[in-house]
Amino acid sequence: MAVEYRLYSAADLSGDALASFMADALGGTVIDDSPDHGGLRRVVRDGLDVTAYRVIPGDEAYAAGVFNFPHRITAAFRFSNRASEQVRAVNVVLMVRAVLSLFDAYPGDGVLLFNGEEVVLQKLSGQVSLNSDWEEWADIPELRPLGEGRDIRPLPQPLL
Repeated sequence: MAVEYRLYSAADLSGDALASFMADALGGTVIDDSPDHGGLRRVVRDGLDVTAYRVIPGDEAYAAGVFNFPHRITAAFRFSNRASEQVRAVNVVLMVRAVLSLFDAYPGDGVLLFNGEEVVLQKLSGQVSLNSDWEEWADIPELRPLGEGRDIRPLPQPLL
């Protein structure tokens, strides 16, 4: 079973712009899988597949409502279970860096969830916070520099 993280954000971007941003941040390639979907794009790199799109009104995620922000874009990060542990670790670091870069570059709140429930990091009321209880902080030393100068603490988990 593949591991998945989902970013829900209020950032006001088109699906194309989001996919391009993620491709640049991840060093991946944009693939247009479904031109009729209205902005669904995939970004692929070794061991990671990201589906990036602008949310269709009426299809907003429950999580965005829980965190009280308008859900405009989604990026679903799907990690291959066939990739080596080294490739997976590199991709986790790239994912966190990409999400933090998006939060820094665009106004709007958002949340990155592991398996649809666990808050990994969030931007609420303009404040970016990282969940110190997320296991990967301890397991992947390359993540630590990404937290420097940021709010790192146990985050509430309203979806668990």
